[in-house]
Amino acid sequence: MSELKGYDVYFSPPEVPHDIAFPSQWLDFGFKCSEKEYIPAAWSEFAERLPWVVAWLDKCVLGTVLAVGDSPYLMYVFSEEGALYFYRGGAPLGAGLSEVIGNHRLPAGLSQFYLSLHNGFGFYIGGTMGPSGVEDFVAIKDLCDDDYPALPDMLGVFSNGGGDYLALGKGVYEGEVFIWWHESPESPTPGIDLWNVMDAWISIFLENADANGDFQP
Repeated sequence: MSELKGYDVYFSPPEVPHDIAFPSQWLDFGFKCSEKEYIPAAWSEFAERLPWVVAWLDKCVLGTVLAVGDSPYLMYVFSEEGALYFYRGGAPLGAGLSEVIGNHRLPAGLSQFYLSLHNGFGFYIGGTMGPSGVEDFVAIKDLCDDDYPALPDMLGVFSNGGGDYLALGKGVYEGEVFIWWHESPESPTPGIDLWNVMDAWISIFLENADANGDFQP
């Protein structure tokens, strides 16, 4: 796949060299067929939280491939107007790295996403339009050119690719969710439903994806 330059790409588990480790949750990766499930089973745990995304996985994703660069990634293959694109899922952190999640004090459901499903899930170029990898979480105040004393402490966990973030409140604002707007940095929108907005933002980006039954290679 020329679109994935910089990665070693494998289309089925038997192709993967023995010295390349990848998560056991991905053992059935491959292209859509009736004999096996090519999407990680852990997605079923998020069907109620991310209903549009889970429906898109079923209706539009052509399959999954293992792409190995600096780390292994599961690439979800889809098309739009016949051209191939990818959503990139990082390796789940697993119980051994639960301390990493604990340090960020993520909500329980979001913690489970990172521990059991993916450390980041976004467009393969830039990793935006989905939950960021923990290594890409950003303190919102670090993005501000000016000092805003009344600005809540926030951690950006989802970038829309245009400079805006879904952000989790920190310190006295812990438990709150905001949208931080880069054009109005001093006025984040509070009271956000994290999962509803996450599902909606991803749907806006992917709404024109082709149905997987329509793809003509």
